[in-house]
Amino acid sequence: MRGAFVMAGADGNPHAVHIESAEVVRIPGGPVKPVPVEDRQFDVAPARDLFVPFEVVVTELEPGWYRLASSLRVDGGRVWTFEGRPFTIPWPRNDVRRGVLVVGKRVLAGGSQFEVERAELGPDVAVVVWRAVGKGAGAERDPDGGVAVLIADGAELPGIPHVPGAKAFEPRQPGERRSVSYPVPRAARTLQVLIRPPSGPPSDPVSVPLS
Repeated sequence: MRGAFVMAGADGNPHAVHIESAEVVRIPGGPVKPVPVEDRQFDVAPARDLFVPFEVVVTELEPGWYRLASSLRVDGGRVWTFEGRPFTIPWPRNDVRRGVLVVGKRVLAGGSQFEVERAELGPDVAVVVWRAVGKGAGAERDPDGGVAVLIADGAELPGIPHVPGAKAFEPRQPGERRSVSYPVPRAARTLQVLIRPPSGPPSDPVSVPLS
């Protein structure tokens, strides 16, 4: 993988920058791959972009979602941390399930009612589409609270942090919520969804038909 760190001063002054660390990090957790960077100071001029290229081998990383994380020390003082946009090391095509699985069931979680509409299974993500039901469900008070969790063969699939601009995260209908996780393995024999509200107990799991 090739890329570049882009540095630019925002206050009109020159700065001295040292790249303390750079890593390719699996999200939400897992292996970390160090990125080789020059161990020296970079002089960043005001109002000009400085590009520092890098190259890292990622072929040995297992399929998953990753992001580039870096920390930079500015003028020998404060260390600033940055995280890049998530990207995937793709899964083999035959290792994951695809399709749309209709659920259409209601559950109680944290004293509120929710409807699990469907699961959208893709090559690099699985999306649970769900919504709060009724005025007592907290839809007006907390439209973004809670998460729908996918469980394949008893194991919770890792959730993926929101990626701005990615279609998988964008609601298609008013009131719709979309919880995004790792894809469902083709070898999975059972699939369930539970709603985990921001407070209170989670729902009972509901089965998702795999055929």
